[in-house]
Amino acid sequence: MQNFTLKATLFFAFLLSASLSKAQTTITTVGIIGSATPRTATNTTGWDASTPMTRTVAGGNDWTVTLQLTAATGSNEVKFRANDAWTINWGAAAFPSGTGVQDGPNIVIPTAGRYLVRFNSQTGAYSFSIVTAAKTSNDFVLRMALAPNPARGNVSVVYDLAKATTASVKVLNLVGQTVRQLAPVQQGVGSQQQELALQGLAAGIYLVQLQTADQVQTTRLVVE
Repeated sequence: MQNFTLKATLFFAFLLSASLSKAQTTITTVGIIGSATPRTATNTTGWDASTPMTRTVAGGNDWTVTLQLTAATGSNEVKFRANDAWTINWGAAAFPSGTGVQDGPNIVIPTAGRYLVRFNSQTGAYSFSIVTAAKTSNDFVLRMALAPNPARGNVSVVYDLAKATTASVKVLNLVGQTVRQLAPVQQGVGSQQQELALQGLAAGIYLVQLQTADQVQTTRLVVE
């Protein structure tokens, strides 16, 4: 009985110590991170860096951000974390709202869209709301399409641009690794096209990602 009491005491002491250590960590920033978030040249998987959220009140616990989220298989998960590190992070299984917990599961985004995301770093409560405001040039739909799809040998990547910009195309496998990439090209307004060679890629399902200066769109490709 004494041995059991000692073990229980040590266990609860450990939990208390871990809780105090977390509570004493100063949260200076909160961000959203994951494969559903926008990609950049230095954040090629979405998991390499957090997209910063804005504190709504100085010194408060409420944070918000508006951003485009994808929902393609392999590119549809997010979490919240503090200080652009994994020491403090929140996840949960619920969508579009829920309460994140430390080291919880990735939050799955079922529908792509532009979302207003709210998060409270004290309670872990979060919500995702689709933004339905009128489109601006930055919200212009790229309307990317692949032809043919399924494909073998080559595939045409067709899309529309609202303004002159640099466009780059790459192919990701379902774990987010880049397996093929075209050099960025400067293109004008209107319908555009790039040819993507598929030689050397094993048959299966991939994600083709189109990225411009301010937009990212991903769609599924079946290689035969």
